[in-house]
Amino acid sequence: MKNNAIQKNRSEQEPDPSNVVDFSTTLKGLSETVDPHLIRRRAGMRDRNGHTQMVDYVEWHTVADILDDKAPNWQHEIRDLRSIGDIMTVTVAITIDGVTREGIGTGRATSETGIKKAEHDALKRAAVKFGIARELYKKEFDEIAQAESEPQTPEITDPIARSLGDMVTAKQLGMIRSIGRNSGVDVDGECREMMHCSVEELSKRAASDLIDHLQTISHRGGTVQPMRRAS
Repeated sequence: MKNNAIQKNRSEQEPDPSNVVDFSTTLKGLSETVDPHLIRRRAGMRDRNGHTQMVDYVEWHTVADILDDKAPNWQHEIRDLRSIGDIMTVTVAITIDGVTREGIGTGRATSETGIKKAEHDALKRAAVKFGIARELYKKEFDEIAQAESEPQTPEITDPIARSLGDMVTAKQLGMIRSIGRNSGVDVDGECREMMHCSVEELSKRAASDLIDHLQTISHRGGTVQPMRRAS
């Protein structure tokens, strides 16, 4: 009798090999490339140079359709719903064949649309952990990483000092002249071309930006890289 009980406990604890195989097949189906006709595009983050990055994504109902097709027994539930100031965070759990994965979404707590958006985003983020549209998330991550690693051109606004206390310091002028002599760059011409003022008219901040730019030129062997024009 005791041996029978031990064998029963073991059978309850040990996974059925066929279930493991079935789940692997389900994951493979969920990880298939999304039909390009179902992919949408929206404006994403701005890179350091002010360019808007476009992001590929899928709607929440597309994710639900994929789940219905590839894992008909899927279930989901809202596990957490909380407001943080004007932001609502929602945690959604998706369960497939006994495996559960969660995702968190955010939206405005002050509108029903914002709350629904948070739930839909959470659903998609939970689904991506099963492989759905993962290539889109990876592409977005890679593009963001690339944008953050790209060198940026200095953006200098209002370069002219507006008061005596804001004027370029003697130390900054000395550094600018020194970099010009050592690199062979015409710092006065560069300053007038890009900022429409003389070096002596610069504000401390603009002078600091010019120094950084000139140092970059010096490190590149004297090759001048254009800066953004001051507005």
